[in-house]
Amino acid sequence: MTPEIVLLAGDAPGTQRQLICLRFGVAGARPKVYLQAGLHADEMPGVLALQHLLPLLDAAEAEGKIPGEVLVVPAANPIGLSQWAFQRPLGRMEAESLHNFNRGYPDLATRAGDLVDGLLGDDPAANAGLIRAALVQAVAEVRAQARTDMVEGQLTLLAWSIDADHVLDLHCDHQAVMHLYASPARPADTSLLCRCTGARVALIQDVSGGNAFDEAHTVPWLQLRQRFGDQVPAGCFSSTLEYRGQFDVSDALAAGDAAGLMAFLVGVGAVIGDATPLHPDAPHLPLGGAGEVFAPQGGVVTWDSAPGETVTQGQVLGHVTDPMTRVRQPIRATNTGLLFRLELWRSCLRGQSLAHVAGETVLRNGDLLSD
Repeated sequence: MTPEIVLLAGDAPGTQRQLICLRFGVAGARPKVYLQAGLHADEMPGVLALQHLLPLLDAAEAEGKIPGEVLVVPAANPIGLSQWAFQRPLGRMEAESLHNFNRGYPDLATRAGDLVDGLLGDDPAANAGLIRAALVQAVAEVRAQARTDMVEGQLTLLAWSIDADHVLDLHCDHQAVMHLYASPARPADTSLLCRCTGARVALIQDVSGGNAFDEAHTVPWLQLRQRFGDQVPAGCFSSTLEYRGQFDVSDALAAGDAAGLMAFLVGVGAVIGDATPLHPDAPHLPLGGAGEVFAPQGGVVTWDSAPGETVTQGQVLGHVTDPMTRVRQPIRATNTGLLFRLELWRSCLRGQSLAHVAGETVLRNGDLLSD
């Protein structure tokens, strides 16, 4: 294992943070797989899962069983890790700008396309190599102009990952079952990841809006394919993995999750081993089919249903009680499908998002990601 440390410049005098990337295997070898956790720095399940994965990678490397290259960023957001207020970790949005750490990654397709224009031929592997090199150059050009630690941190992560074959960004939800987000470009990889991690549903979308980290790796390939046609291969597989809820943090869970990640690494050929997927494939459903359930009034939230249940449209999932008027209103499912997440807090405001139900029918278009 070879560590690489990048020091962020520091926005205030006397302050400086660092990012660490741990490199396993052979530099420049394929496949290249990149894993990170803690981009939302108040989400710890993925961070602990990577801590359990690292000894497995150490052992595999010592036995010469990493023919590819595996990069692990165990804590992707040192800025967010330091953001505590009122004895609570924040870490989802940068405090000065309120910019979500997992939004606003740069659009690289135009610049990368200009760099490869006229160079692509009939060899998909050669074309993939040219495009990866162009994306690396495009990131370097944008990174040279970074003016804040937040942007510099985002672009450092992107510089490590943009030419990878597979990118996994480990997150968690408030209260949730294991689920993931992916592009429709490589369904076999999505199925493999579901079978390795035990995801209950894969939410699929070409472009979700917001320029999140995972789509910073897939959308450029989509846009280049629209520009150059079949000369552009499918490119990078990237996924955001939601490791259940914020309180689902234990060594037992993390050890199982690390074993699942190891099975995925074996499955894509980055590691040699006999780890096999232990779970069935999950439904691949449109992200726009994730119906959003809103609070009918402000008050105290109680739930009759739990993540992982199949619910029907109109079903009462819980209630909101107004403590001033004693009025108790039902929370109803907007569609039929898998109740895969609930909000953590037991109080709410009127109109607040409280839950999501994954279904087959598209209900929403446009910007599909929450803030």
